[in-house]
Amino acid sequence: MSFLRRLFGRGDDAPERLPSPDELVSLTLAESDVDASMFRDMLADAGITAMIKNRDVLTAQTGVMPRPWSQELFVLRKDLRRAREVLEISEDSDAARRD
Repeated sequence: MSFLRRLFGRGDDAPERLPSPDELVSLTLAESDVDASMFRDMLADAGITAMIKNRDVLTAQTGVMPRPWSQELFVLRKDLRRAREVLEISEDSDAARRD
Protein backbone atom coordinates (compact mmCIF):
# COMPACT_ATOMS: atom_id res chain seq x y z
CA MET A 1 0.00 0.00 0.00
CA SER A 2 2.84 2.38 0.78
CA PHE A 3 4.19 1.98 -2.75
CA LEU A 4 0.81 2.81 -4.32
CA ARG A 5 0.32 5.78 -2.03
CA ARG A 6 3.71 7.21 -3.05
CA LEU A 7 3.02 6.48 -6.71
CA PHE A 8 -0.47 8.00 -6.94
CA GLY A 9 -0.64 10.43 -4.09
CA ARG A 10 1.30 11.80 -1.20
CA GLY A 11 1.00 10.05 2.08
CA ASP A 12 1.75 11.73 5.37
CA ASP A 13 5.23 10.24 5.41
CA ALA A 14 6.05 10.83 1.72
CA PRO A 15 9.00 13.14 1.00
CA GLU A 16 8.55 16.27 -1.10
CA ARG A 17 9.39 15.75 -4.74
CA LEU A 18 12.08 17.86 -6.31
CA PRO A 19 10.95 20.14 -9.17
CA SER A 20 11.56 18.78 -12.64
CA PRO A 21 14.50 20.37 -14.51
CA ASP A 22 12.28 20.32 -17.61
CA GLU A 23 9.50 22.33 -15.98
CA LEU A 24 8.75 25.73 -17.53
CA VAL A 25 9.42 28.60 -15.14
CA SER A 26 8.85 32.32 -15.51
CA LEU A 27 12.00 34.27 -16.28
CA THR A 28 10.80 37.86 -16.62
CA LEU A 29 8.08 40.20 -17.80
CA ALA A 30 8.97 42.23 -20.87
CA GLU A 31 7.83 45.81 -21.34
CA SER A 32 6.67 45.17 -24.92
CA ASP A 33 6.34 42.41 -27.47
CA VAL A 34 9.43 43.82 -29.23
CA ASP A 35 11.47 43.52 -26.01
CA ALA A 36 10.15 40.00 -25.44
CA SER A 37 11.20 38.94 -28.95
CA MET A 38 14.61 40.55 -28.49
CA PHE A 39 15.10 38.72 -25.17
CA ARG A 40 14.05 35.42 -26.77
CA ASP A 41 16.58 35.98 -29.59
CA MET A 42 19.36 36.79 -27.09
CA LEU A 43 18.59 33.59 -25.22
CA ALA A 44 18.50 31.59 -28.45
CA ASP A 45 21.98 32.91 -29.31
CA ALA A 46 23.12 31.48 -25.95
CA GLY A 47 21.51 28.12 -26.73
CA ILE A 48 18.51 28.62 -24.44
CA THR A 49 15.00 28.02 -25.73
CA ALA A 50 12.42 30.48 -24.41
CA MET A 51 8.67 30.81 -24.78
CA ILE A 52 6.73 34.08 -24.76
CA LYS A 53 3.26 34.12 -23.21
CA ASN A 54 0.87 37.04 -23.63
CA ARG A 55 -0.73 37.51 -20.21
CA ASP A 56 -3.29 40.01 -21.55
CA VAL A 57 -6.25 37.82 -22.51
CA LEU A 58 -8.09 40.48 -24.51
CA THR A 59 -5.17 41.31 -26.79
CA ALA A 60 -4.23 37.64 -27.16
CA GLN A 61 -7.69 36.89 -28.56
CA THR A 62 -8.06 39.97 -30.77
CA GLY A 63 -4.52 40.14 -32.12
CA VAL A 64 -4.02 43.82 -31.25
CA MET A 65 -0.83 45.15 -29.71
CA PRO A 66 -0.43 43.92 -26.14
CA ARG A 67 -0.33 46.26 -23.16
CA PRO A 68 3.01 47.05 -21.50
CA TRP A 69 4.38 44.39 -19.16
CA SER A 70 2.01 41.72 -20.46
CA GLN A 71 4.63 39.61 -22.24
CA GLU A 72 6.12 36.92 -19.98
CA LEU A 73 9.16 34.85 -20.91
CA PHE A 74 9.46 31.24 -19.78
CA VAL A 75 12.49 28.94 -19.87
CA LEU A 76 13.20 25.44 -18.63
CA ARG A 77 14.09 25.30 -14.94
CA LYS A 78 17.50 23.84 -15.82
CA ASP A 79 18.27 26.95 -17.96
CA LEU A 80 16.95 29.55 -15.50
CA ARG A 81 20.27 30.54 -13.90
CA ARG A 82 22.05 30.87 -17.24
CA ALA A 83 19.12 32.79 -18.76
CA ARG A 84 19.24 35.30 -15.90
CA GLU A 85 22.96 35.76 -16.52
CA VAL A 86 22.44 36.31 -20.27
CA LEU A 87 19.74 38.94 -19.70
CA GLU A 88 21.44 40.31 -16.56
CA ILE A 89 18.33 39.78 -14.42
CA SER A 90 18.56 39.46 -10.66
CA GLU A 91 16.02 37.38 -8.74
CA ASP A 92 15.09 40.33 -6.53
CA SER A 93 14.37 42.87 -9.27
CA ASP A 94 12.12 40.56 -11.26
CA ALA A 95 10.14 39.35 -8.23
CA ALA A 96 9.41 42.95 -7.26
CA ARG A 97 8.08 43.73 -10.75
CA ARG A 98 5.52 40.89 -10.57
CA ASP A 99 3.99 42.13 -7.31
